[in-house]
Amino acid sequence: MGSIAPSLHFNVLRDTKPDDTTLPAFVVSTTRGFLPRQEPVIALPSEFDVLESILTRMPIKILNGTPGLLATCTLGETVLKELPDLTSAIDKYKDNLPLMNALYRDYSFLASAYLLEPCHERFMRAEPYGLGRQTLPAVISLPISRCARL
Repeated sequence: MGSIAPSLHFNVLRDTKPDDTTLPAFVVSTTRGFLPRQEPVIALPSEFDVLESILTRMPIKILNGTPGLLATCTLGETVLKELPDLTSAIDKYKDNLPLMNALYRDYSFLASAYLLEPCHERFMRAEPYGLGRQTLPAVISLPISRCARL
């Protein structure tokens, strides 16, 4: 008969190697515990400036206090008009796991906001919440899919 007790052995990093982009972000270490090995990526490479611009303008109220794309219900049209398919740019950084995590995070926020924008618009007009968009455009779905596979 084998033991039914769970194994309590797992690797704990003494050095989180914050400059190593090939290690997974989430490992247990003596210095950061269960937090990611390094601080999250804040600034994306310049190839993603358009994505960054849309994300910066997306909130209901942007940093300067003016209404953002969700407040004006123009996120969807902005995505379709401005955002190119950046899948090939993602491929350039496929070996940089922290950047892949950041891109997946950013595309996930954009996908969620894009799909739920019609619900928010109806809510703002005091109408029933209703259904969101049923499909993602390729300029969101292809890059997020590529990040997930990498």
